[in-house]
Amino acid sequence: MQDDVHIFRLQQFDQCIKDLQIPCRFISNGGFGYGYPLFNFYPPFVYIIAETFHLFGLSLINSIKLTFVLGHLSAGIGIFLFSKLFWGQKGALLSTILYLFAPYRAVDGYVRGALAEFFALSLLPFVFWSITKYLQKSSKKNLLVSTILLSSLFLCHNLISLVTIPILILYIFFYQKQIRFKLFLPIFLSLGLSSFFIIPALLEKKLVTIQTMTQGYFNYEAHFTTLKQLFFSHDWGFGASLWGPIDDMSFQIGYIHWLVPLICFILFLLKTNKKPIKNIPILIFFALLSLISLFLTHPRSIFIWKLFPFMAYFQFPWRFLGIAIFSLSFISASLISLIPKNQRQLWLILISTATIILNIKYFKEDIWYSNLTDKDKLNKQEIIRQSGAGLKDYWPNSGNQFPPEFAPPKPFSLDKITLNSFNKTSNRADISITVDSEFATITFPMVYFPNWQIYNQNNQKLPITITPDLGLIQLKLPKGDHTLTLKLKNTPIRTVANTISIITLLTLLVILNPISRTKDLLTNR
Repeated sequence: MQDDVHIFRLQQFDQCIKDLQIPCRFISNGGFGYGYPLFNFYPPFVYIIAETFHLFGLSLINSIKLTFVLGHLSAGIGIFLFSKLFWGQKGALLSTILYLFAPYRAVDGYVRGALAEFFALSLLPFVFWSITKYLQKSSKKNLLVSTILLSSLFLCHNLISLVTIPILILYIFFYQKQIRFKLFLPIFLSLGLSSFFIIPALLEKKLVTIQTMTQGYFNYEAHFTTLKQLFFSHDWGFGASLWGPIDDMSFQIGYIHWLVPLICFILFLLKTNKKPIKNIPILIFFALLSLISLFLTHPRSIFIWKLFPFMAYFQFPWRFLGIAIFSLSFISASLISLIPKNQRQLWLILISTATIILNIKYFKEDIWYSNLTDKDKLNKQEIIRQSGAGLKDYWPNSGNQFPPEFAPPKPFSLDKITLNSFNKTSNRADISITVDSEFATITFPMVYFPNWQIYNQNNQKLPITITPDLGLIQLKLPKGDHTLTLKLKNTPIRTVANTISIITLLTLLVILNPISRTKDLLTNR
């Protein structure tokens, strides 16, 4: 797959956990071995899931595979539960087949290998199901489930989260006639619970070179789709999204995925009996959502993209296909309520069979490595390749250059020194060094990112300088023996963010505490 970095990133996340750097923010071997703050800005959820599998003894490769499998299961169960609330079991089964076999899900999983986006789109139906259950009954159980699922989404993919918040708010307005503050409580609690990631990712982005994420190849203007690609093309490829209308990957909605909603619309217009159609406001909401999402993939929507500059960080307008296929799959379930009862079983079988036959061929790998092991993916050459992937996205701007090659294995100096020992982890480095000249300037193979600090053997904090090119950590030492420790400390922003998450968690525990429930009962009595 294209995003072939997950084994390396999981290994680095695993090191964070073993180093007790929780939450994980800085990885030691990223950024060509200089380390960089990947998980301060890149959501960690899929690696938390994969790390759970790994801690139970599975290999890194199998842990990533199982995370993809869990994504498939989550997508199917989530869309079934959500659709069943409105369209019954047969409608739910239809939307499940359509969502699971949507071509874009194969693009995300088997072509791009975009694990975070793939999993976020798998969580999306679950989130809407849990929010709907909470809107139906604002119980503590429903509050807890919706908060956990929405928090998981916020920690899974930045862009899907950014889109989901306004969609959920509008959905609540469409669903609920009387608007009260407590209806939005899951959103506020979820934001609080995931603050340890969201706040630093937003407020510390000025510390890294995120401007590279919208330049050159990643300029959204080069990646709009055409109507032919969306509705009529069935070409498939394992290549890239290219400039202009000719691409080496598919952006099709899927024939069945747009034909069934179209049939629903026609049947809706032709409906002559007086029996009212159920859930009209929700149907209208998701119909509009699917149309807007598809429109945003087309170059005619460029005025919207220019009106909201932050949308440039979506990079690829065709990302909105994920929202579109979710909406269209949900709408399609309404077909069951629009046709006679004696025909529903037949329609369900025919549409499901056609969907699987047309699309199952997309859900396969381009190249299969039958004997690949963790050791193969983490050899020296692979570490260099994977550690440099995405380097320019979150490289600290303490310097003015990007590293052209892998970092040296140990500290170095132009002065006369003897390096006795050097050990580096994700959030700490221990050095024993002898300076043989009067003074020596030591350069550490570690990029500076706030708040790296150096302490001597007396636990005194020493002043750090930073190299002007790569932004590496430097220290001037006098003659003699020195035992040094580098520690990654929290900034005030990270401390506040962590505190908000802890307070939110404690609040949830208090809300769900059986003792508080008993007190409520006694008070009511």
